[in-house]
Amino acid sequence: MKWFKRIVTFIVFVFVLFIGAVAIIGTQYKEEVVSFVKNELGKKLTREVKVGKIEYSLFSNFPNISVDLVSLETYSFKPGDTPFLQLDKLHLVFDIIPLIQGEFELGEIILEEGQVNIIYGKNGEPNFNIVKEGSDSRSEQSSFSIDILQLKNVNVAYQNWEEDEDYIVSFKECFVSPNSLIDSIDANLEFEGNIPSLMIGGGKSEKAIELDGEFKIWLNDDFLGFNYSGQFASGDANIKGELNFSDKNEQWDIQCEMLNHNVQDLVKILPSEFKDEVLTSFEGDISASLKLLGEKTDDKFPPVQVDFNFSNGSFKSKNEQFRGVFVSGMYFQPNTKSISGAKARIDKYSLNYNGIVVRGHGTIKELKNPFISATVQSSFNLKKLYGVALKDEFKTLSGDVVFDIDFSGRLIEVFVNNSKKDLKKFTSQGNISFSNIIAQPSDFDYPISIEKGKLNFSNRDLLFDSFTGKILSSSFSMDGRIKNYLKTIFEDEPLAFAADLKMDKMILEEFISDSSDNQNADYQFNLPKSISLNTNLELGMFSFRKFIAHKVKGEMLLKNQKLSFHNLDMNTCDGSVHLNGSIDTENTKKIIYKCTSKFKNIDAEKAFTQFENFGQDVLLQKHVKGTISLHTFLLAESDKQLNILEDKIYTETQLNIYKGELIYFEPLVELQEFLKQDLKLNFNLTHLKFETLQNDIKINNGVITIPEMAIRSSDINVDIAGKHTFNQDIDYLLKIKHNEIFKANKQNKIDAEFGIIENNDKTATLPLRMKGNIDDPKFTYDTKTKMGLISDSWKREGKEIKKVFIDEFGGIFKSKKNKPTSLNSENEDLNNTSPKTETIITWDEDEEDEEDEEDEEDEEDD
Repeated sequence: MKWFKRIVTFIVFVFVLFIGAVAIIGTQYKEEVVSFVKNELGKKLTREVKVGKIEYSLFSNFPNISVDLVSLETYSFKPGDTPFLQLDKLHLVFDIIPLIQGEFELGEIILEEGQVNIIYGKNGEPNFNIVKEGSDSRSEQSSFSIDILQLKNVNVAYQNWEEDEDYIVSFKECFVSPNSLIDSIDANLEFEGNIPSLMIGGGKSEKAIELDGEFKIWLNDDFLGFNYSGQFASGDANIKGELNFSDKNEQWDIQCEMLNHNVQDLVKILPSEFKDEVLTSFEGDISASLKLLGEKTDDKFPPVQVDFNFSNGSFKSKNEQFRGVFVSGMYFQPNTKSISGAKARIDKYSLNYNGIVVRGHGTIKELKNPFISATVQSSFNLKKLYGVALKDEFKTLSGDVVFDIDFSGRLIEVFVNNSKKDLKKFTSQGNISFSNIIAQPSDFDYPISIEKGKLNFSNRDLLFDSFTGKILSSSFSMDGRIKNYLKTIFEDEPLAFAADLKMDKMILEEFISDSSDNQNADYQFNLPKSISLNTNLELGMFSFRKFIAHKVKGEMLLKNQKLSFHNLDMNTCDGSVHLNGSIDTENTKKIIYKCTSKFKNIDAEKAFTQFENFGQDVLLQKHVKGTISLHTFLLAESDKQLNILEDKIYTETQLNIYKGELIYFEPLVELQEFLKQDLKLNFNLTHLKFETLQNDIKINNGVITIPEMAIRSSDINVDIAGKHTFNQDIDYLLKIKHNEIFKANKQNKIDAEFGIIENNDKTATLPLRMKGNIDDPKFTYDTKTKMGLISDSWKREGKEIKKVFIDEFGGIFKSKKNKPTSLNSENEDLNNTSPKTETIITWDEDEEDEEDEEDEEDEEDD
């Protein structure tokens, strides 16, 4: 091991010898080196440099020696203004070998702890022209010959007083290899540091930008060039550019590539006025390519273009989380200093909202109030959307949706600020396809099933295309449109349908809801608030309680919980119906019905059954047979359980019954009993058959008003008029004409109190008033009616005398107008009083009589 000890000893000896030599040489040339530095600074510099003290150091930059200028400062343009240099120490490092040869070669300058301010003054003059012209560092042997410029914890600031610009780069450690530092800067920099302040669009950055890389710079009066490669903030960057000041206006050509940056770190850099809640929540990776190319004038900066790619992103908007965000595209700003006129093109984007993936492309203009044109594409199950956003609007929502839509408008104003002005300018195109949808709006008591269908967007309207589905047991198909669907979304307007609707059937009871508050409560009938419907309806079958109709066609309008029907035609009760009307359920306690209808040739028994005796209990289904035609107006009210309020019914009906029958109609049955018991007259009024019955009947406040109607037969004539309440209280006027009454009166079988009126045809008329309750009516003699009958008799006598006179002397005395007078006693009432509706009636004595009458009728028909 002796050889090893010898080698170590030799190395130590050489090292100590070298240090000793350096110390001896450095000490020997101390005065000369310091004197040289003072002489050169005074000779080469254009302005005064203040130095606190000068220190000579042998070992601070070993093996070279250095002269340290402590507390160095020099001004920019004139004494007292912003310093060009302000340093704790400036190390001037001399190479030891040239010094032995008597040459003072400055190999390195080290700036330590301080700031360098590069300034362009008010007139555009730079402050860094500190070295006298013609004093090139490499032109003379005994001069500054700088190989390296080193910065330790030094800030380098750029200021342009004319443009009010201010930039700072903080260098923790920087190595500059300058080619020239006299009338220009031409240097290579390797450094680690940060940019604590950066002007962006008129605002100042809030977070330092970390730097670690290599930077090349060329700077003189007319030109600035640079090239940076290395770390920038949280990623890598390649920045290069040229600024040409030779012309009156500056020419910029700057390009920047930023790779794999953390967007959150970049957002923190931005000025506060650029940030909002959404932007600050952004996370992900971004790569971008920036270009500034153009002319800078006094009032305009060159345009900037940024091509970007954002991936693995996420952000929040109003507590809603969006993940899997990907965006690629281009951003263009006409003026670097202002976002006015800026626009962005999104070539591709996608995001995931609670499992719903949305993708597409678009453009954004006018960033201060963005105008957005976008394509939105997605496919998902509505159950995912229901779980996160639509629970208040729907009780149930599921099914598959595929959509491809183009939107255009100020979406923030429309979707966030709900601007009505911008809502009107919003446009949309595209379509949404549905399949296997189950939807139940919040104010519906039953779900709607959509097997398939397509919605086509036409600006603010949605067009239906071949929608098919089911509502309860009813199948439907629909084509049409939803008008201004955005008002439904943003202004709580009802969903407005205009459509052609076809349904196989509608069973109305299925649409009547049960009360949610009480399981035992009766059903509640309500029409939805959230839907407005205007449709041309084709309905195969409609039923409600006992009513059934087929082939229903017409226009149906639903608005504000009011269902209206226009020109609705249907077949029911073996006949046809035409109606116009409405059902209004807006009131929370009642339902209002209005209807005008025309019934033609409907079966009376079926009609009274299906229409539930038309809301009255006087003339019932069991009382009537025949064929009915009627024209009626109805106004009625019910409670929410569809119980009709009798005192709220108002009807006017023009009634015609053909080949009809009245069976055990209580007023006639009571009349039959009275005639039998009190007058000993036997008439069968329990089952009447008639050819026609015509009358105008009114119902109001629970009272049925029947104008006088005439019942005619070969044996008995009866006129009936009066009122009948829903409580079965009655007030009828009866005028009965028959020869049996005449006979009974002649034989004094009828009490004089009844005031029988004998007629010339050997019949008599009995005026009666039937009052009280239908279960116990009271019959009285009607004096007023008797007086009317006597007056009518006199008038009739006069007419008969006139008729005889004309028959006898008509050939001699002609009427001036030559108009014949015809009287037909069969068309007159009991005593030829005012004209009445006539009914021909027969009554059944027994089944044989009935068959004989039918045979006689057949013979007459033959």
